[in-house]
Amino acid sequence: MAAAAPVSIASSPMDELDCRLWDFAGVDGLQTAIALFSAAVSHLAPFQSCAVSLNSAPATVLRLCENNFRVALPENVDFRAALTPLPSNVWVKPCQTANLVLPAAAGLERLAQVAVTKPRFRLSPLPLHRAVPARIDGTAILAWHQLWPEHPRLLIQTARVDIESVQAAFDREA
Repeated sequence: MAAAAPVSIASSPMDELDCRLWDFAGVDGLQTAIALFSAAVSHLAPFQSCAVSLNSAPATVLRLCENNFRVALPENVDFRAALTPLPSNVWVKPCQTANLVLPAAAGLERLAQVAVTKPRFRLSPLPLHRAVPARIDGTAILAWHQLWPEHPRLLIQTARVDIESVQAAFDREA
């Protein structure tokens, strides 16, 4: 069996997403997500996502835990402004992760080669609209297989200080 070729991400600049990521959480996190997007978000388990819209703009919402969510929105949409009219007890801030965007098929194949998870989670298969916490060479990442805006892709998120080592893991020979 031939060794898999590395997924070159040299053409995927760090942190230059074609969307903006926001995190929000709090005691009213779930109620706020339902009010903003739809009741469909209440059916998401942690690390599941769905394609939704916010004020007619495409969005993808990922449930991180009970009342904690990450939202991908077009860069021109101000998520804080959408929250203003809601009487909710949540905090909101731009997501602080460093990000790599990979083509879905090749990225998922390479992810399974370079990352490990805890036994509860699996890297393969990683269906669309799912995320998985994992480690690459000991570095924590979140791999999110998402649809944005209408195309599947793999979004790898990690701490800013770790982005170069994560990128190198995808680029090195298998």
